[in-house]
Amino acid sequence: MVKSKKNKLKVEKVQSEEQIEIARFIRILIILVVLILGIYFFTRIFVTKDLFNSKDENPSATPGVINYDTTLIGSMLSKPEKEYYVIAYSSEDITNSIYYSGLVTNYKKNETAIKVYTADLSNELNKKYYDKDNINTSSLETLKLGDITLLKISNGKIISALTEEADIEKALAYTNQEN
Repeated sequence: MVKSKKNKLKVEKVQSEEQIEIARFIRILIILVVLILGIYFFTRIFVTKDLFNSKDENPSATPGVINYDTTLIGSMLSKPEKEYYVIAYSSEDITNSIYYSGLVTNYKKNETAIKVYTADLSNELNKKYYDKDNINTSSLETLKLGDITLLKISNGKIISALTEEADIEKALAYTNQEN
């Protein structure tokens, strides 16, 4: 048996310059997609560590709350009321903070009470106004407040400043108007 050999013809593929550029573009595009996906999964696994930790499927957003009874000392003279109090104390002193907060809450029960704003002296924006030794309430530029200060403001000006606990209690005394 004689084997017949068939001549195999090799057909070369002829590609145009455009086809070569398109193939090169597709390869680059695939490499970029793989690289971006790799970076994405790398950050999910090693940086945020939340790819395999599906503890909270439906994260709930906490709605923001604005407290209209607090103020910054730098903006306390520009409130809409004609006359009001600003009580400044540090929230870091838990005992006094609770006491003065209760005093203000009790005062607000009074029907004839004027508006009372609180200013936290431990707030970073209020710290420059705190100086327990050199209290000065002559102007906002030179304002320095002690550990506890009750300011009465009328028409955008400080008309009185109380720093003694007994005076503050007297000013914020609750009087029941129903009796």
